[in-house]
Amino acid sequence: MKCAIHPDRNALAYCSSCGKPLCTACVVRTSSGNFCEACATRGDRPPKTRRAIPWWMIALGVLLLLMLVRAFVH
Repeated sequence: MKCAIHPDRNALAYCSSCGKPLCTACVVRTSSGNFCEACATRGDRPPKTRRAIPWWMIALGVLLLLMLVRAFVH
């Protein structure tokens, strides 16, 4: 696949917004993905995905809740 802007160069990435193939000179890398210059300056990037709560934090919360219930039952 060739770069959409530089047809003499190989594409190494795709724009996360419009899907254009991009070479290393054209790609704009951000924390939310790779973008072409037009999409990066437009600012309508997809929102950052929220990280899930780790399983150990849920287990710790359940354990604390059980300890609290036991303290009030006795």
